[in-house]
Amino acid sequence: MSRNQWIVTIVLVIIGVSFAPEIFSSIGYALGSVIEFALSVVIALAIIGLVFFLLMTVFGSVAIGLIGAFVAMVFTGIGMFWPLVLCVAILYVVFRNSRKTV
Repeated sequence: MSRNQWIVTIVLVIIGVSFAPEIFSSIGYALGSVIEFALSVVIALAIIGLVFFLLMTVFGSVAIGLIGAFVAMVFTGIGMFWPLVLCVAILYVVFRNSRKTV
């Protein structure tokens, strides 16, 4: 390697060592978020499947099971994404075009 490449490599190593806690915490936060979301989706699917199974066995109708599973899907979706729904609702209230009375 040339002299310039050695200098760049040394500077990058020094920066990497200086900011190692921040880099590792960012990587950990990203991986933790992905794992948390994946587990939430698995639990939501388990709840939806359980509702479908229970309604199928109690009432014996596929239609009632599907309706119950859809309602469970809506409720678990709201439960998982309520912060996003809240932010969208607040942005809608702030930026909507209200009618002006004369």
